[in-house]
Amino acid sequence: MGSSLSIAHELTAGRLFLFGLDHGSEIVASITALAESLEIEAGIVSGIGALKDAAIGYYDQEAHEYRTVEIDRPTEITGLCGNISIRDGTPFLHVHATLADSEGNVRGGHLSSGTVFAAEVYIRELVGRPPTRSHDPKTGLFLWRETD
Repeated sequence: MGSSLSIAHELTAGRLFLFGLDHGSEIVASITALAESLEIEAGIVSGIGALKDAAIGYYDQEAHEYRTVEIDRPTEITGLCGNISIRDGTPFLHVHATLADSEGNVRGGHLSSGTVFAAEVYIRELVGRPPTRSHDPKTGLFLWRETD
């Protein structure tokens, strides 16, 4: 049986950043803009806080497309984790979230968007040749691939 490891990037720890995102801002766009402005090409992202509304997704493996779930009420970000890599030559944020409502019901998935009520985000930059995303025909996703 072959290795389950398809690609490995050896990177070293770089700068650390803590951010408070602006009330009313769009969370995915804000984190992406921060990565671009700081020229972060690879990194680890985590965070906590609250959103006024959100859209999370689930990847339909048969149809090869994301299904979106709109959450039109306030939620707590009980977990936010993801990474930054390169897609189409620019920093790309891939982030998942678990969100809890006022009754403790939890929804989770790929975070497509969200309006910030209050959010604190941590980015750990990784230094070295960054992973680059390209289209994978087997899954329909943009996955990390080896580049020349």
